[in-house]
Amino acid sequence: MKTAWSAVLVAAAITLAACSSPANDNPTIGGGAVGQIADVTMQAVNGGQSGTARLSESPSVVLTVKISLQNPPGAQQPASIHAGTCNGFDAAAKFPLNAVVNGQSTTSPLNSTLGELSSSPYVIVVQRSATDPTTASCGVIPVAATTSASPS
Repeated sequence: MKTAWSAVLVAAAITLAACSSPANDNPTIGGGAVGQIADVTMQAVNGGQSGTARLSESPSVVLTVKISLQNPPGAQQPASIHAGTCNGFDAAAKFPLNAVVNGQSTTSPLNSTLGELSSSPYVIVVQRSATDPTTASCGVIPVAATTSASPS
């Protein structure tokens, strides 16, 4: 009886070891495959700047947001992610980002996933300056395409 239990425990340990991984390689975390990238076109608003933003999620599910704007005004520009669209977004920031300085900003890690940010409408908003909250640039984070299963 003791040998049978030992064999069961060894088999269970081997099965568990085969399921574990030192890296987080679960492709469903973040709503899709890890190692994803989403490019965002930043539109000039209210005479502001255009540019790009890139959201990249590493295989270990670390989300980084990089913003690059043309013709920076020289002042630090607050940036954040808001629920909504560029035509109407929630005034309260969902996720603050590092300020844009000389047209550049990198925020990492962001306490979210690309899956969460692409699950409903979110925008990246950059303000003119810390003293002028007027929107200078806005970009829509692409919403993930949803597929519905058709009955067989």
